[in-house]
Amino acid sequence: MIKNIKKLIKVELILMKLNLEMLIEYRLNAVLIFFGSTLYNIGAVMFITFVFNRIPNIYGWDKWDMILIYGVGQFLGYIYLFSTYSNNHSFLNLIQKGDFDSIITKPINSIIYATLRNFSFEHIFGLIQPFIIILYALTSKYYHITFAGIIFCITSSILSLIIIHLINVITLIPTFWMQENGFYRFYPQTTEPMNYPYEIFDSKLLKVIFFYIIPYALLVNIPFRALIGKLDIKFFFLEILVTIIYAFITKVFWDFGLKNYQSASS
Repeated sequence: MIKNIKKLIKVELILMKLNLEMLIEYRLNAVLIFFGSTLYNIGAVMFITFVFNRIPNIYGWDKWDMILIYGVGQFLGYIYLFSTYSNNHSFLNLIQKGDFDSIITKPINSIIYATLRNFSFEHIFGLIQPFIIILYALTSKYYHITFAGIIFCITSSILSLIIIHLINVITLIPTFWMQENGFYRFYPQTTEPMNYPYEIFDSKLLKVIFFYIIPYALLVNIPFRALIGKLDIKFFFLEILVTIIYAFITKVFWDFGLKNYQSASS
């Protein structure tokens, strides 16, 4: 088990190095992406400020709280763009062209190798922006931040990134059966509910959907609330449970899709 994990880490580091070398070759593209996202984030913070100049709070959360949760959400978003999203098109091409054999013949976990091979370092540099947004909020309002809260925030952020990746993988799996798979666009096009306090999900149906089925209410809120000392610990354990369930479901569907691909290509 430990040997396999070490092998996996070694392979991922090699892939990261290759992708970083590619970024250096096309560094102008990274600069343009960075400035484009800077304008987007400035506009988003200005919009939040504009709204809260007219509305004092939403469910008890004020302007600085909303800017802070936006910053945390952007942080997770840039990690997603860096690690997961950049693999979607290459995954689709591998299946559609029948080249996926080059993945499953490798002595490494096929889910990880197929969906975490490409890394967009131009987005990792973009993390500067959410850090600035987070610091802007933290220095503008007093928050009771503790060491334990920071640890919970980091742990929860890792869990959130795992769930995000698993959601993305699930939307890729139909490619094993379909020539054209548009489901992979589901996550990047539906993330808006993540950037609001989970109190907005005030009906039983919305709570079931956004806490358990598509757990957007957990992904940003739990790290955000852990950071500022307002974490409800039961939701942290719920995030752990959701991670385990999503990992199990993803593995079952992946193996099913893999069998379909192997029988079709044999």
